[in-house]
Amino acid sequence: MKKISILIMLLMISIFLVSCDQEIFTSTDYTEQIESLALEIEQLIPDTINADFDLPNYNDYDIVYTLGDQSYTDEYIYNSPFFDVDQEFKYQITRGQTSLEFSKQVRHLSYESGHNFNKIYLDLPVTIENISRDIYTQVDVTVLTTKNKEEVVEHSTSDAQIRGRGNSTWFSFEKKPYRLRFDKNTSILGMPEAKNYVLLAEYSDKSLMRNTITHKMSTFFNNIPYHLQIRYVELYVNQEYRGLYVLTEQVEIHPNKYYIESTPGSFNTGYFLELDWRLMESGTQPGFDWFRVSEIPYEIKEPDSSDLAYTTAHVTYISQYLKDIENALIAKSGYEELVDIDNFIEHFIIHEFVKNVDVGWSSIFMSKEKDSKLLYPMIWDFDLAIGNADYIDYGPENFYGFASNKNRFFHLMMQIPEVRLKFRERFNDFYFDELPILLEMIPVLATSLSTQVNANFSKWNILNHYVWPNPPEMLEANTYEKQIQYLMDYMNARASWMLETMLTEDYENGYFD
Repeated sequence: MKKISILIMLLMISIFLVSCDQEIFTSTDYTEQIESLALEIEQLIPDTINADFDLPNYNDYDIVYTLGDQSYTDEYIYNSPFFDVDQEFKYQITRGQTSLEFSKQVRHLSYESGHNFNKIYLDLPVTIENISRDIYTQVDVTVLTTKNKEEVVEHSTSDAQIRGRGNSTWFSFEKKPYRLRFDKNTSILGMPEAKNYVLLAEYSDKSLMRNTITHKMSTFFNNIPYHLQIRYVELYVNQEYRGLYVLTEQVEIHPNKYYIESTPGSFNTGYFLELDWRLMESGTQPGFDWFRVSEIPYEIKEPDSSDLAYTTAHVTYISQYLKDIENALIAKSGYEELVDIDNFIEHFIIHEFVKNVDVGWSSIFMSKEKDSKLLYPMIWDFDLAIGNADYIDYGPENFYGFASNKNRFFHLMMQIPEVRLKFRERFNDFYFDELPILLEMIPVLATSLSTQVNANFSKWNILNHYVWPNPPEMLEANTYEKQIQYLMDYMNARASWMLETMLTEDYENGYFD
């Protein structure tokens, strides 16, 4: 019994001594050590952030890093902000009972920022003048970028081809657009892995921004299922500087991008269509890989018409589906069973706000999954928008896209009172909640591109010259700064006009002229 009492006493003494040691340890003030460590960490965090990086960690210290509303411990994972922003990169350092918070001012770059300093070098076995619009040429591709202020070779390969693309943009302008194709799925500058990319020259758009602005705008609309990504790149061909380009994704059905399952052996399957009036000049007859509904031509891009299992039954099925949509819109009944009306509204808000010339002409893509409704999955081609088309009523006033001679589905849906009200409500949300963010982005993006823009217009001296189809206001805007101001003035005026006009009795009653 005496032995047990002694053991208990020894155990209690040990516990007491351990607790005393812990109290002594935890009460130690580590402020000086932590402050010294914070200075070291400050030097290790990049001033400009646009890529992942390992975060400094040390034995005996717990460190939590925070940027915006995201916290990190071992590695910072880059997420693109909507546009470049100065932020506090915070780090809380703890040892024992001492915990201190520090911060460093950093510039957090967006994917589209000119401060990424992206460059693409294309080495061809022929001169640039011998690139064909229809036939691919083998090309060596090297992609350079700046990650956290350090220039790196992001990608290099000989397994790629290039050809020209576009119609008026290819034949009319010296600075030409291109299609870049890799032999296997490849991610360039963080974009989804795919074989096909597009290099947009933006020659007629002297702001070099209209496509970028509109695609960024589309990200506000959650009922549009896919938003194409964009990167600004300086292009060199056979070591010759060719100007500032917009690199973006090819519009297509792809497992890594927007995907629907399309089986040529079944007519009730996934369909991907394009409204394209150029089919009328293609020299082919409708009825197999393209068709007309109310004389409007649509191309079937998926299912693949070259597949042996593809038949005219596919044309019959999808053309009848579009006819059913048209009849339901005319009847103002049953259309919601056939189309995703919220998607229709958001898609056409974009086109109407930017007053896109092609809203009823081409580059209007539609999809329908098996046993699902028709919708507009993505947007494309806006260089001749936002007041850059002198052959239409290009000003910021007046409705455009849902005129009877423009986009028929847009026109018919806007004859339905319930749709008009929903269209107005969604536009109001965009006007008050999202447009201010878009307008805040534009001057920040323009500033980030200043070095590349100056080089581009030194190569292509067009700011004082008419480029089809620039209206007089764009010709008068003979500096890049004035081009950006014209763009912003137009967007402000257009948004205000639409907001006010959609509150009128004429709009409520469906009178738009």
